[in-house]
Amino acid sequence: MAGVYGSFLREIRESRGLSQSQLAEVCGIGQPNLSAYERDRRVPTAATLNTIVVACGYQLTAVAGPRTVRCPLPRVGWFPDEDDPPPLPDDPGDEAPTVTVDTPLAIRLQVIDAVLDIASATTVAR
Repeated sequence: MAGVYGSFLREIRESRGLSQSQLAEVCGIGQPNLSAYERDRRVPTAATLNTIVVACGYQLTAVAGPRTVRCPLPRVGWFPDEDDPPPLPDDPGDEAPTVTVDTPLAIRLQVIDAVLDIASATTVAR
């Protein structure tokens, strides 16, 4: 399967103007691993591929004929700097998530679609 993921990953990273180091930091993977994925020297796991795609603002979708399956977003907390900078004493507390693993799949997909619509509306076409 050489050549399947490398150019795809490089293109989505570059579409967001991210360096390999920036994207690797957001995803919590090593920059050498990301480089190896982009050069087709290594094949990412499905979870790693999904994390990279979501970190770039896209949604991983599988299409087989008339059927489309959207991959779920990675679990909350996968950003290594989620609380960076640390909260100040007078900062309001975190809001409870409105979408959890217990939220029905159809509603989760609607939320993902809404977020991707907002992201695409703010993205400049190249």
